[in-house]
Amino acid sequence: MKKILYFYSVASPWSYLGIKRLKEISKKYSAQIIEKPIDLVGKVFVATGGTPVPQRHISRQNYRLLELKRWGEFLNIKINQKPKFFPPKDPHLPALFCLASIDMGINMDFSSKVLEHLWVKENDISNIDTLKLIADDLKISFEELSKLATSDKIKKIYEANTQEAINMNIFGVPSYVYNNEIFWGQDRLELLEYSLKKN
Repeated sequence: MKKILYFYSVASPWSYLGIKRLKEISKKYSAQIIEKPIDLVGKVFVATGGTPVPQRHISRQNYRLLELKRWGEFLNIKINQKPKFFPPKDPHLPALFCLASIDMGINMDFSSKVLEHLWVKENDISNIDTLKLIADDLKISFEELSKLATSDKIKKIYEANTQEAINMNIFGVPSYVYNNEIFWGQDRLELLEYSLKKN
């Protein structure tokens, strides 16, 4: 089976804009998506020279907002360019919950909901109540999920994913890796599909 490594941040609007199409492409080509939430700002940016959004020059910040508006309209996907809870106070907690859901075999659904709550529903993904709301919506045992999310096992996977991203020269999200080739950004999904079609 074809495999796509999917490196993302739970706080990335571009991950949100691309997740539906990624699912569609993987289904079309019978490819397995291997989810890898990472610590983008705290470690990947530090290692690769990235700059958190609030620290970027205002011209870059403004253009980012324009692109979010354009892509949202182009893809017909609702998105708030400046959500109330961005950047989240603690991006690690929802990332750990996503990893726990993956470990429980709930691939893509939990992470999709986390991104939606941040970029559409104006909810704080750093808040445990929001994470419980998502778990309840997906009919996942919150007690089991919460216990797993705070375990050393999941924390080590988070660290390993992040180091793997750095080792693979990934510097931004979403990044999709297929056949050892990086496709950075939701606007490269067409090229990912082209590669899947060829191989």
